[in-house]
Amino acid sequence: MEELGKSYLPRMRFPKRAVDKEKCAKCGRCMEACPTGGFVAGPDGFPVPVGYGGFEAACINCWNCVAMCPAGAISLDGAFSIEEGPYKNRLTGNMSYPAPLLGDGRPYAELEPELTEVERVIYKRRSNRIYKKKPVSRELLHRVIEAGRFAPSAGNNQPVKVLVITDQSLISEIEEGAMKVLKLFKNLYLEKSGRRKAWKSGLFAALTLFMTGKTDPRPFTAMEKADQDKGVIYWRAPAVIMLLKNTRGIANPDLDCGICAQNMVLAAHSLGLGTCYIGLPMEPLGYPQNAKLRRKLGIVPPWQAVTSIAVGWPKGKIDAVVKRDSFPVEWK
Repeated sequence: MEELGKSYLPRMRFPKRAVDKEKCAKCGRCMEACPTGGFVAGPDGFPVPVGYGGFEAACINCWNCVAMCPAGAISLDGAFSIEEGPYKNRLTGNMSYPAPLLGDGRPYAELEPELTEVERVIYKRRSNRIYKKKPVSRELLHRVIEAGRFAPSAGNNQPVKVLVITDQSLISEIEEGAMKVLKLFKNLYLEKSGRRKAWKSGLFAALTLFMTGKTDPRPFTAMEKADQDKGVIYWRAPAVIMLLKNTRGIANPDLDCGICAQNMVLAAHSLGLGTCYIGLPMEPLGYPQNAKLRRKLGIVPPWQAVTSIAVGWPKGKIDAVVKRDSFPVEWK
């Protein structure tokens, strides 16, 4: 119970973000695409790293701001870590570039020519949140989906249904239905005073008992970003691919959907497209107030929404090699 009491606004450590004003062109890409709304324009027009609602900094250390800055003006130093509570960080804190060749200390740029094309796509793929208005053809979307069809699944059960949504009014309807729920939850969590209130600590400790993983602090920053952007969740992408699971599928249909989705994402980036996993609307879609929307989308038993992918043409350079934290690896 002591750990649960630290579910709400746990002690967190953030990387240090810096903007080199001599390099910065004030293009605004970092502010537009940060998944947490972690940059705002300062009085001089330069981006300023910020926090809000009890977060000292709004940053999850994804490094996308570094990857997409055309001037190379942004730098991050250090790792992100939740220091206490049920969501305590289990990563090592070792921020490093890809090092796929065991015992080879060369920089990634020197190693890259020796890697396969699949490896290169994996290491360069970044979540894209700035899209051109150019639509993605049905032929290209088919190629992406076909890659998912050949993903492995338990017992070759393929417990997956794919919804391809290019109707922008329908995408907006999904966002609106999701935000009705997310905004209430987000406003309850974030605290303008920046202090952890005892009654909220008790409430979120109780919620964590029944909603494990859904009261982690990080998603609340994504909800705030969507709220700041007039409820836009899918980043104005021209297409959304939603994956549904057959709840009667063998073993772990959620995992099968995830494997299928990753095949699609890697195929999309190999074709020059950009993608972003979007999970925020999935939980609200299951709420009673969105029953009509579920029927409209064809999400009826035994189908249940698992995840979705924004797909479109990147606006400028997005994919790039970045540093990433390291999970524990034990050799037995």
